[in-house]
Amino acid sequence: MARFVVADITDAKSIPQELGIIVPDLPSVPVQPLLLEGNDEYSMFEHFKRYPWVLKTYCYASQQQLIGNLADKVIRPAEDKVLELRGPTVPKQT
Repeated sequence: MARFVVADITDAKSIPQELGIIVPDLPSVPVQPLLLEGNDEYSMFEHFKRYPWVLKTYCYASQQQLIGNLADKVIRPAEDKVLELRGPTVPKQT
């Protein structure tokens, strides 16, 4: 099972169909959309924004910027949403 999904919706081809399966049925799996600046979200993506586990789209100017900001702007928000949705984990008692 995935902890979260990172989906680049720039020039989306199969992503709309995949998100159509993932988003409505997996509320414990946050989705972090990515979009290259200068592009528009595909028209049906608006439908997914109503789900609270779909994060705000992170727009990036270049591949280098995306890689440089991956930890802070992509992974950290997704991990924060995981904790919000699932709650903190309780260590096992031994």
